[in-house]
Amino acid sequence: MSVHQPAAGAYVADIANGTTRLGRVSRSQAGSVYLRPPGGGAEWAASPEDLRAPTEGEWSSIRILTTPVPPALVLSADHGLRPRPEPVPDCTLCAYLVRWFDLYMGTGPRHDESAAVDCVVEIRNHPHDPPKMRIVKP
Repeated sequence: MSVHQPAAGAYVADIANGTTRLGRVSRSQAGSVYLRPPGGGAEWAASPEDLRAPTEGEWSSIRILTTPVPPALVLSADHGLRPRPEPVPDCTLCAYLVRWFDLYMGTGPRHDESAAVDCVVEIRNHPHDPPKMRIVKP
């Protein structure tokens, strides 16, 4: 009985040892088929007898693992999504927080967007007369 050798680039299920591992064929050599996990990872060798076509459920997993993830939405001042905070006039703390915001949003070793957001939250939440934000009790 001849065993089907899948073509390079094909996705298969390796069912050796009672487990199922999905892989993409990278090459065949010396009676073994070499596979890599969908989305990348370490290559492993499989026997052609242990390979089968993926089920519909396995194809769903393959599609998820191989679909590129779009770059995360960058919430930063340079994209206009996080505008530079406006300090309350004559508030020393606000003025310092805006300077720290500028430092954290700049380039270089101090760039830290999480810390920049913290500055915005502090400006919004610290007491002013009148307050910048009110919490309404139900």
